[in-house]
Amino acid sequence: MGKHLQMRGFTPGYTLWTFHGESAQRNRDEVLRRRTDDYGTGIEDMVNDFDDARNKDEEMEESAKAFYAMLESSKRPLHEHTKISQLDAIAQVMALKAQFNIGRDLFDSMMTLFGRFLPEGHIMPSNLYESDKILSALKMPYEQIHACEKGCALFRKEYADETYCPFCKSSRYVEVENGEGEKKQSKIPVSVLRYLPILPRLQRLYMLEETAKQMTWHKHGIRKELDENGDPMLVHPSDGDAWKAFDRKHKEKAKEPRNCRIAFSLDGFNPFGMTATQYSCWPVFVIPLNLPPSSIMQRKHIFLTLIVPGPNYPGKNMSVYMQPLMDDLKEAWVNGVNTYDAAKKENFQMYVWYQYSLHDLPAFALFVAWCVHGRFPCPQCKAALKFHWLPTGGKYSCFDLHRQFLPMDHPFRKDKKNFMKGKVVKHSATPALTGTQIHEQLKSMEPDPNRPGYFLGYNEEHAWTHKPCIWDLPYFEDLLLPHNIDMMHTEKNIAEALLGTFFGTDKGKDNTKARVDQETLCDRPSLNMRQPKGRKNWSKPPAWYNLEKGAIREILLWVQQKLLFPDGYAANLARGASIEKMKNFGLKSHDWHIWLERIMPVMLRGYIPESEWLVLAELSYFFRVLCAKELSRAVIDDMEELAPELLCKLEKIFPPGFFNPMQHMILHLPTEARLGGPVQNRWCYATERMQKTLRAKCKNKRRIEASMAEAFITEEAANFVTAHYDATLHSLHNPKPRYNVGDPK
Repeated sequence: MGKHLQMRGFTPGYTLWTFHGESAQRNRDEVLRRRTDDYGTGIEDMVNDFDDARNKDEEMEESAKAFYAMLESSKRPLHEHTKISQLDAIAQVMALKAQFNIGRDLFDSMMTLFGRFLPEGHIMPSNLYESDKILSALKMPYEQIHACEKGCALFRKEYADETYCPFCKSSRYVEVENGEGEKKQSKIPVSVLRYLPILPRLQRLYMLEETAKQMTWHKHGIRKELDENGDPMLVHPSDGDAWKAFDRKHKEKAKEPRNCRIAFSLDGFNPFGMTATQYSCWPVFVIPLNLPPSSIMQRKHIFLTLIVPGPNYPGKNMSVYMQPLMDDLKEAWVNGVNTYDAAKKENFQMYVWYQYSLHDLPAFALFVAWCVHGRFPCPQCKAALKFHWLPTGGKYSCFDLHRQFLPMDHPFRKDKKNFMKGKVVKHSATPALTGTQIHEQLKSMEPDPNRPGYFLGYNEEHAWTHKPCIWDLPYFEDLLLPHNIDMMHTEKNIAEALLGTFFGTDKGKDNTKARVDQETLCDRPSLNMRQPKGRKNWSKPPAWYNLEKGAIREILLWVQQKLLFPDGYAANLARGASIEKMKNFGLKSHDWHIWLERIMPVMLRGYIPESEWLVLAELSYFFRVLCAKELSRAVIDDMEELAPELLCKLEKIFPPGFFNPMQHMILHLPTEARLGGPVQNRWCYATERMQKTLRAKCKNKRRIEASMAEAFITEEAANFVTAHYDATLHSLHNPKPRYNVGDPK
């Protein structure tokens, strides 16, 4: 390539990098650098939309009308020598603050410096307080709902006037002692749930012409790529079977492409860092799924909607905190929301409904009310698959539970040596329950009189902990894929277990306890623990997956000196390779993703037997195929057949202690890809980055949830103006692309 460029040069006249799908970030950089006096501002274009709609016979929806009227009244220029309005200038500076997490003191100093550079008579604010006050007109609604200290109830609706919890009788407000030793309620609430209503935020997506057009991509977007059978590739959640099945059941609502489908994601994190004080905060994110595949997981399209207060773990009370969001969703499903469409310059009734959720297993347990720590940890199989208890290892294992998913004539079913001792599998797996069956099961749950807070048969026949509020949605049982297994955490846990087993670290699954359980369950005498004659201590014979120190040293040297990736593809993994400690430190979730799919087959070949290496290479290929941005239905069918056989191959070579619930998830990943489409719109990388952003914004430990909410809605308001501004400059400065994004050329 370098020689070609030296001899022939690059394409003449190619000055802007816009032909390969990277224009969005480029435009943001151009916005920050260019002078805009000659091109107008985004504010003017948004007001023009208002003028066009006002001239039509149809009256604009009230919230949009008030919003555009506010914009029209804020067209005052920053000073007499510019066309940039005050609101536009403030929005762009606040967007910079949000993007780079600029602190208050630095922002105030920066605004003071800007004021010195501007001509006399300018109206640029001098500090954050004044800027925030002007920008407040763009901010979205934000509610503070008082909650019981223990999470029993929210003080709203029928409990709005209560001062004590109707269930546990704890005080709604902080109690202080007066001089006589008596306690008296103050005006400070003990616990506050922050709720950022989602419906106005979805309405605002339609107030920008560009975003309003994108919100119909799921139906009108062009799928150019075809598979070997001539069928369109799966590139979007709308291409999955779950989306299409829901459309067939609810044809009237599916007929309007502007109706919005959303995804939920929640997870707990410590906003002060892992080493700081214990504090569990639970943000809930909502993601609109109508957008194009490249836009769904963008930061500006992930809405923070609930901040469950800390510092305690919410437990079964998560459904209580979700009530405001559920009420809005039920209203949006039944009556809809009157919304203004800036693309068509008309009002329409927008209906909104829940499509699926994405979170790790502990968050799944809270959201779905199904315990994942007992003998039924699988979120898909539920009680149909009962895990084994390893007495020495002290945990549940899915070892030798996957032969039942193989075809009836598969030779693995009759194998008595490589799986459980003398066991032959003749039965087939129990089919998964439908939504209607699960709902009926939940309705039939009865409290256990001997165990308050539990249902009868808990951990013996089922693992339901409570009745979750998500089932209050009238259409929930019609969803084929209401919850997703997170590919990010699945890859991370499997990769950690593999590398730890090969290197003999704490994360490995081959220890003394694992060998004792293996001796009990399996017929592998060469790997059993041994006690040499005349000695008290037992020894662990080496297995094929126990790499020698010399091999580990060579591998780490290769990582340090030879393992290179293009910029932006992966982190610098060489930084964590320590030859002295014989470990690889500091790998993050995406590093494990790259290690499992790209590095592992190259790293291990030659150090382990070829037959075992082929199984690991097959595992790597399995994840690499499922993580593709475009999926073929024929390939997914092959992966569904491959998954149980791949798990059985792993069971033949690893001890029972290796197989925790994460290894079992391999079985369901292809089916979820067929139902939900590519994994890029169903894994937690984007929401994990959002948590990192929220942590960076939280400076005040006293008002942690309030700081998160205020920082988010300020960024939201600033980004709304700059989003339209970026689109305006893009159309003015950038020529029409010669190729469409995704074109084979």
